[in-house]
Amino acid sequence: MTKIIAMLLITISPFFIISCGSKKLPRGLTDKQLYEVAIEEMESADRGFLWIFSARDYDRIFELLKEVQLRYTYSPYAVLAELRTADAYFEKGEYEEASVGYEEFIERHPRHKEVGYATYRLALSYFERLSNAEKDPTSARTAIKWFNEFISKHPDSSLIAEAQKKIAKCRDRLAKREIYIGNFYSKRKNYRAAASRYSVVVTNYKDTKRLEEALYLLGEAYVKQNEFDLARKALSQLIQEYPSAKYSNKASKLLNNIRNKSANPLS
Repeated sequence: MTKIIAMLLITISPFFIISCGSKKLPRGLTDKQLYEVAIEEMESADRGFLWIFSARDYDRIFELLKEVQLRYTYSPYAVLAELRTADAYFEKGEYEEASVGYEEFIERHPRHKEVGYATYRLALSYFERLSNAEKDPTSARTAIKWFNEFISKHPDSSLIAEAQKKIAKCRDRLAKREIYIGNFYSKRKNYRAAASRYSVVVTNYKDTKRLEEALYLLGEAYVKQNEFDLARKALSQLIQEYPSAKYSNKASKLLNNIRNKSANPLS
């Protein structure tokens, strides 16, 4: 079976090279028609063979959209071509280029009816880059900024709930980062620096699911610095707010240890 597929690929590959390479930009089309050719290419169904060839020819899409802007500089379709170029980058997975395109569109056309869409997609472009949030929080913070901008200026949009969910995820990632850095310091016995990071979560990210963990780690860091009053405060808050949660029993045991130390200071 593998040999058959390989032979077929060898046989048909020249056809695909010729076919794809022979596409020329259409001439004599109006601004609308040329724009629609680009959109049709963007929305094309999978025309590939045996799952190997891409459904979209992005080089052609970019070329068509650029041509709309060059031929019809002052046309409303030239403006839309700017936005669709950003969309093409986004669909291609090139989120940095997409974010540049969306932001430029917003700056150039602040009153355009598609600004809300562009703002949401700009936020998404940063959201899609959250994988390295623990090392670099910039994407998460910028995504939050643009999602909030979208929510503020387009409160009636059907995408508000989704934007809020994504903000919550970004905030959770930022809280997780603070704990990650706190743990880094804690492993090196720099408990003051660790407590400072855990405190950021308790103060600024109390709406995230990381609060419980941060309270316990904060209490633990204070204990290791012999700051028992501060430890009691953090651990008591944890037990009060999360009585049945993962860290509640551990917090109770740590509080008992503090009481024992207070009762027997020389032990």
